[in-house]
Parts: sequence; structure tokens; C-alpha cells
Amino acid sequence: MLTRRNLAAGLGLSLLAQQAWARSATPASIQNQAGAAPPAPKPLDPTAPPAAEPPMVLLDTAIDEADRMTVEVFVNEQGPFHFVVDTGADRSTLSAPLAQRLGLQRGPDVMLHGVGGSALTPTAKVSLIVAGDSRLKDVNLPVLSAERLGVDGLIGVDMLDNRNVIMDFGRKRLELRRSTPFGQAFQGAREVSVMADARFGRLAVANARVSGVRCVAFIDSGSGASMGNMALAEAIKLRVRRKPEPSMAIRLIGAAGEETTGELRIIRSLEMGALRMSNLPLVMADLHIFDVWQLNDRPAVLLGVDVLKMFSRVELDFGADRVKFRLGGGLPSPVLQA
Repeated sequence: MLTRRNLAAGLGLSLLAQQAWARSATPASIQNQAGAAPPAPKPLDPTAPPAAEPPMVLLDTAIDEADRMTVEVFVNEQGPFHFVVDTGADRSTLSAPLAQRLGLQRGPDVMLHGVGGSALTPTAKVSLIVAGDSRLKDVNLPVLSAERLGVDGLIGVDMLDNRNVIMDFGRKRLELRRSTPFGQAFQGAREVSVMADARFGRLAVANARVSGVRCVAFIDSGSGASMGNMALAEAIKLRVRRKPEPSMAIRLIGAAGEETTGELRIIRSLEMGALRMSNLPLVMADLHIFDVWQLNDRPAVLLGVDVLKMFSRVELDFGADRVKFRLGGGLPSPVLQA
């Protein structure tokens, strides 16, 4: 099974094997030009071992411990508890152990939509939840298992209106502040500000391109892996058909156990404004969340922590509709385009 942490590493040997096979094989187009008939298929060998199953990737799970940054949250004036800020989640949620610990009254069940699917989910009645100066009163919050969250809860976009989420990977610190008009006025020499717009309550980077294909790019701070829809996958295939990008088949398992197939691909480039990154792993699949947003017929991508942590600091400003990236992270830094 591939976890999000070894997603790219698990792809390495398989891609090397695929590339070696591709170099040793004769392309069908050359055979046809030479007039040779295609080789007859080899008979199946009943004694041969079965083909290995595609690697499995789990969806809707908490990001890796090494990448997780939490913010202090108070629930019904008790705490602090540790929540992950998830800009891909519609609603803030609680873990089942926290709801039980606080003795919260059960609310009505709700249909909760995730990346991989939807499920009828219990809720708990909360009088007040506070994160910094952001708060919600008298709400029913979905309750998820500890295995799905790995923390006390999630802060979703329902608590991020006019807020600035600051992810400082250099200091492993997460801050939630009120957005101010002065935030964009002060920009360092190694900082790049990229315009975004609010769609479905989330920040979507304007004029993003994946392997040269223009797409809608959502920032998903709660996901460890970046994911694209099949409209993006098909558009990229058409664009790079002469030199296909390395890829391999994978199985995707949602939180409710639903399974679908997908593709893990090393994309050539990701561009956002003046920023350009190359050779990034990207999961391509027909995901449930793209159906919910009615985006399956248009190229779209969710940018997870695997992309965000390439920077030393990322600011998601829901008030100014901008994303500010600071270069100098622990991974190879993106390139500034002229």
C-alpha cells in the first residue's frame, strides 16, 4: 500500500522499469511504416505468477505526521485542542473521541462529501467553537473517526471567511489571522503573490497551468497528495502525446471503502503566476469531489501539502483572494519565471 508520504518514492522503481521497457521496445508506428505485421500475442502461461495488483492510495485520510501543523481550538470553552486547517473541507469537523470526551449531544445525521465519496455522517451539537478570532455559534459539526482525522478535528472553510491562513513550513507553525488590506502591501524579495478567486468557498489560483494545460487549481491544505481530474488527464495526454509523461495505474480507496482506479503521473510542470515547478507527482482520477463541484468536464486540480511544502511559507488570504508563496523551503525551490 502506498501512503501519502511514500507516494512519489513508490513510483520511482516502477517508472524506471517502464522507461527501460519503453526504450527496448519498438514503437508500433515504426513497425507499420516498415510494413511488418504486428507480432502474434504470446500464449498465456498457466504456471506464470499473477500480475501484481496496482498500488493502493488511501483518500480522505489525515496528512502525514511530519507535514501536519495544527492550530489551537476551543470547543464550548474547553481546550485547547489541536485542529488541522483544511481548506478543502466544506465544514469544520470533530473527532469521535473529542465529541465523546466533551459529552456533546448528538445532532442530525448529514451527508458529508469528501474527495473520494460521500457518506451519511453523525453530527454533534456545539454551542461555540473558537480558533483565534474566528468562531461559530450553535452549530452541528460532523463527527469522524479518529482513524480518518488523526487529530482532534478540522477547521473547514466555514470558519475561514475573511481570514488569512499562514502555513510556515520553515518553523512548522500554523496561524489563523483576520485578513487585512495591508497584508499584500508588504512583500519580501523572495515572495510571490498569486491572484485567486473564491469558488465553492475555496481559493482557486487564477491562470494555473499543468503541463501547459490551463486549469482551475484549488488549494487543499488538508490533503497530503495533489490530485487532478480526468478532464485534465486527457488534455495533458493530447498535449504531450509524442512524449508521454511517466505514469502508472493505481487503486484509490475512499473513506467508506469505495474503490476506483486512477493514474499516478509525474507531470512536467506546474505554473502559478510567476512560479514554475517541474517533475511533480499527481494523482489523476474521476473523483467524487469534482462531481460535486460540477468540474468533471473542465481541467481541475487540487494542490495538496506535497506542493505547498516546497515553499518555506504559504499564506492563503481568503479576504484578499490571494495566495502568497515564500521561496526557500526544505525541498528544491520552485523557479521564478521572468
